[in-house]
Amino acid sequence: MMFYCSFLVSLAMLCTSRLQAQDTLIHPKQRIQIILLGTYHFANPGADKFNVKVDDYIQPERQRQIQDVNNALARFNPEKIFTESNIKYQTQADSFFTAYKAGKIQIPANAVNERLQIGMKLAKQLNNKRIYAVDADGKWLKNEVEHYADSMHIKYLTPFEKSFGEYISYYNQYMLTHTVKENLIYLNRPEDLLNHNHIMYNYVFARIGAGDNYIGAELVGEWYKRNVKIYANILKNVTPDDRRLLVVFGSGHIHILKQLFKDNSDFEVIEANTYLAKK
Repeated sequence: MMFYCSFLVSLAMLCTSRLQAQDTLIHPKQRIQIILLGTYHFANPGADKFNVKVDDYIQPERQRQIQDVNNALARFNPEKIFTESNIKYQTQADSFFTAYKAGKIQIPANAVNERLQIGMKLAKQLNNKRIYAVDADGKWLKNEVEHYADSMHIKYLTPFEKSFGEYISYYNQYMLTHTVKENLIYLNRPEDLLNHNHIMYNYVFARIGAGDNYIGAELVGEWYKRNVKIYANILKNVTPDDRRLLVVFGSGHIHILKQLFKDNSDFEVIEANTYLAKK
């Protein structure tokens, strides 16, 4: 009898926990469409080993091209736009967007980053209620990987440096001679997102230290963890009534985020180029 009572108590606790968990799920009546737009850095910070170089995106012609991108994305009519601003800055984002939407302030003339030029401007154009900051902190173990590789005399980047450097050189020239929309169309081809943004994690870093101290695998794991955190931050701001969402993030994040949303039956992933390339 005691065992039977204990079983009933356990079963009740399990059912209760499952019911409580349902509150955190979305369960829309129809799948929520989501576009994950991979971008390059309009402000050209030069923080990476191979850097995309851009010209002056404040100039009138580039500003017109950015508006052309926003008009193309506006046809999708996203109800919520998520950007690569850290979630801890949501209060500041709310304050700025409220004033910007009301016409009380303008985007500073020297603020050319894509979070503002696409995310903020498009949210105002669509009369959205807010802009969502969903980026997350993460460890970046590149120095540790390089230290291990040097100590073991492993030239892990050598096979890729030449080909990747040639690609960046080609893309830099391409970007200077094409519109912002054409650049984004090129960057958001599925094969480009995989081969030129994900390859270093999938093919290179994961091998470093394998069987020894797994420092390369730890770097890849931390990168995946950061993207899962971003994914969780997005989910936290989605409701069953949502129909169309837009995520504007650096292209390096998009392959993993796509995997996560494609594996979630609540969502339908729409390719960005469906709208960017539409005449």
